[in-house]
Amino acid sequence: MQTTTLKIDGMHCQGCVQIVQHVIEQQAGVKGCSVSLDPQQARIAHDADRVSAQALAKTVQDAGYQATLADR
Repeated sequence: MQTTTLKIDGMHCQGCVQIVQHVIEQQAGVKGCSVSLDPQQARIAHDADRVSAQALAKTVQDAGYQATLADR
């Protein structure tokens, strides 16, 4: 199990938060996800053998938001 934090730009409301959370939770290997409007980030618990941090960021980007791996 791995925890990945993504910095997400472009979320403006709780509806955006729900969209981002939904697209992340639909990915195979995701065990849990917490998305926050302030700060604009997502913390994701996932099986790194099934879905990579980069793939999770791309999923968010495909939904119309900017997503980058947060510095640890």
